[in-house]
Amino acid sequence: MNTAIPFRWPDQQENNLAHERLVAFLVTDIQHSPNWTCEILTKIEAIQAGQVPQWERVGNAFRLELLNDDALIEDLVDESQPGYKIPLEEFKIAVSAWLDWITTG
Repeated sequence: MNTAIPFRWPDQQENNLAHERLVAFLVTDIQHSPNWTCEILTKIEAIQAGQVPQWERVGNAFRLELLNDDALIEDLVDESQPGYKIPLEEFKIAVSAWLDWITTG
């Protein structure tokens, strides 16, 4: 695990609020847990395969809802903040990069 270098993934966009929310979700709710990260990746694959229509995870600070095309991340601490949608495939790439970052640094 590399804590000196901030987490980034391929195609992450600077000043993109949805991307900032995604990083905050990973850092705050998923943390450095390969098990939780793999659970999300497994659920994404199940949705993409049509095995389940959607999946939800409520964490300490955020609510994640995985849908057919998008991942929705809502702030549970500051409910006045809007929810942010990220295309599901883009979300999967970011979560895969997170798994690599926390396990290999």
